[in-house]
Amino acid sequence: MLKWWVAPFSGLVLAALPADRAVLAGPAEDCARIAASPFEAGYESHPQRIIDLQRAIAVCEAAHSAAPGDGAIVAWLGRAYLEAFNDRAAVASLQKAAAANHAIGTALYAIFLLDSRHLEADPSRAVSMLRPLAEAGLAPAQHGLGRAYDFGYGVGPDPQRAAKYYGLAADQGYSRAQAALSSLYELGLGIEQDHGQALRWARKAASQNDPYGIWQLAWLYENGLGTEPDRVEATRLYQRGADLGDPLALNQLGHIYAEGMGTNIDEVRAITLFSRAAAAGEPLAIANLGQMYLLGKGVAVDPEYAAELLLKAAELGEPTAMVSLGHLHAIGEGVSLDYAEALRWTRKAADLGEPLAWNNLGNHYEKGLGVPRDLALARQWYQRALDAGIELARRGLEDVTILENTSR
Repeated sequence: MLKWWVAPFSGLVLAALPADRAVLAGPAEDCARIAASPFEAGYESHPQRIIDLQRAIAVCEAAHSAAPGDGAIVAWLGRAYLEAFNDRAAVASLQKAAAANHAIGTALYAIFLLDSRHLEADPSRAVSMLRPLAEAGLAPAQHGLGRAYDFGYGVGPDPQRAAKYYGLAADQGYSRAQAALSSLYELGLGIEQDHGQALRWARKAASQNDPYGIWQLAWLYENGLGTEPDRVEATRLYQRGADLGDPLALNQLGHIYAEGMGTNIDEVRAITLFSRAAAAGEPLAIANLGQMYLLGKGVAVDPEYAAELLLKAAELGEPTAMVSLGHLHAIGEGVSLDYAEALRWTRKAADLGEPLAWNNLGNHYEKGLGVPRDLALARQWYQRALDAGIELARRGLEDVTILENTSR
């Protein structure tokens, strides 16, 4: 894992102008014009999403080469990398912006510090960086602090405070916070459940071409939340997000074509979409690509390569990959037959709340795979899985009942 160090900072000025703002010229001026944030003084008329990302990156890279110590330029460059889903490059640039006390750069870098696979997370420090900026009214920092309370990064989980800070940023028009607020309304977390409000805020975020807002709006249409179910519109929106390079949208679109959800099954297209999302590091897409190779959908069956992909996704924390990897070790397909390893991955997924892992744990205890047989524990895990909607667990419960009756 990369570990970035940021010098202690003090005296951050909210949305401060570069000291030489009045005399910006050449590449620096071009970088500001194309990539500065609308939440910085002097750039309020800028769109939130950079219109021409490739040009912005090229121009700001040139500006950075000409003035490598300019904190504003690296903040703008980091913002462009972030919108291009190049998180590793974004982290490197935003770390420099934070070290230079650039407010926007600090807020965006601190959000990475909350939880990211691209550097060693330090959520407590991230919160300490975000809080003064959020309290001063900087929308990206308010969103970041809301995220900390939403997921319990560096603070105790507090849905009400998450809703508060998301709301403050959303009211300023910050699209990422609007998408997050939509999700809270959808789920009724920290705020009264209201699918109409979820739809309203998702539309606001999507109208600013925010990929997360587009994804959230597509999800609401797909599931008929706040509106009538509309798979055609959902697919159109997922495609719009995929066109922006959003790995989540690419993965969801791949799932739609792999399963033929409201469209014809197109496994080759699904493979392409999963591959693009996987290349961007999306764990669920890596797992889905592994499943396609495991089942021979759109590609030749290749259990060894499937297992490699599933291991990669599992190590990135994807619980569905952990379940599949555990199953492969339990049957010796693509990997060694190893009940202990099967049990390890299955337990990891179970601890993360994956219902299929609960079913598989029931199977381990029913058959004594890697653990002593324990029908009482098998029944508990099968029942938990069934209560979560895993119908496969019903057969497990029936088998446990037969074994219990036989042993009497």
